[in-house]
Amino acid sequence: MTDSASPRQAPATYRLLEHTADMGIEAQGESLAELFAQAARGLLDILFGTPCPEGGREKLALAVEAWDREELLVAWLSELLFVVQQRDFRPSGLSVDKIGPSRLEATLTGAFAPEGSVPLREVKAITYHRLSVFETRGCWKARVFLDL
Repeated sequence: MTDSASPRQAPATYRLLEHTADMGIEAQGESLAELFAQAARGLLDILFGTPCPEGGREKLALAVEAWDREELLVAWLSELLFVVQQRDFRPSGLSVDKIGPSRLEATLTGAFAPEGSVPLREVKAITYHRLSVFETRGCWKARVFLDL
């Protein structure tokens, strides 16, 4: 199955959830690709505030694999977190180019940050606590918590 989601198509369809020492993202989308794109936008919102930083023409291709959709969501958000925290990349746009039950391919657009530039919040990890990814009545939904 292949779906595509492009950046800034519609108003955000995610909300941030607070939890003791954690923060969560509850996302939804009409397709699995849109769901994963919205979850990523939620993570970027937690890291940088709304909206995502603008600018930059660098492109990064990302691919992640996992056993199932839940693990795929954790792998995807963990890879995005790695790119932001370890490679100092500041995404201004993203697209989920291909997605299936166990593999995701995406493209980030943005810029590498100047030295010393840090996100607003530090996220330690994407967790499996209360993790869910499911489809109901033609709408994909997910919930994932982050360790802050």
